Amino acid sequence: MAILVATDLDFLIDDLRFYLGDVTLPYRYANTHLRHGLVMACKALMKKWRNRYSINASYVISRSPTAEFYELTPPIIERADETAFILQGSIIIKTAALQDTSWDIASWRDDEVAYSNIAGGAALKQSLNNDIAALAEFLRRRLFGSSRQGLPGFKLPLNIREGYK
Repeated sequence: MAILVATDLDFLIDDLRFYLGDVTLPYRYANTHLRHGLVMACKALMKKWRNRYSINASYVISRSPTAEFYELTPPIIERADETAFILQGSIIIKTAALQDTSWDIASWRDDEVAYSNIAGGAALKQSLNNDIAALAEFLRRRLFGSSRQGLPGFKLPLNIREGYK
C-alpha cells in the first residue's frame, strides 16, 4: 500500500532518495513508497520526539504548541529537524528492504559456479545500524543538548553575594 495523495512531507522525497543512493534512472523506489516511508517516519518520531510534530489522517503535519521552535512557520518542519525525518525514513525503508531480501541472502556452490550475496546483506545491515546510531545521536543532541549547561550563579565557588561563604 502506498500513499497516493500529496503530503506535507513531499518536499523531503528528493533528499531521502539522495540519502538512500537512489539517484540514477530507473529509480529503485517509487515516490509513493518514499512518501509512505516519510509518513511512517513522522509517526515513529512522534513518540521519540515528545510529539514535537504530529500528523493526522489527511497527512497534514502540525507543530506541538508546547515545543520550542526557532523558526516561524512556514515551513512547518524546521530545517534543523529535516535530518531526523530523512534518517527515520531511511531506517524504515532499509528495514523493509532487508526483510524483503532476507530470503535471498544465501550462499551456494557447485563444481563450476559459486554464488554468495551474504556480504551484500551484511553491508545493508551495517548501513541500517549506522542510520539508527546517527538518529539516536541526532535526537540526543537536539532534545537534551541544552540540559547539560550549568545554571548561572550556581557554579563553584558559590556566589558570595547570595550569602554563601
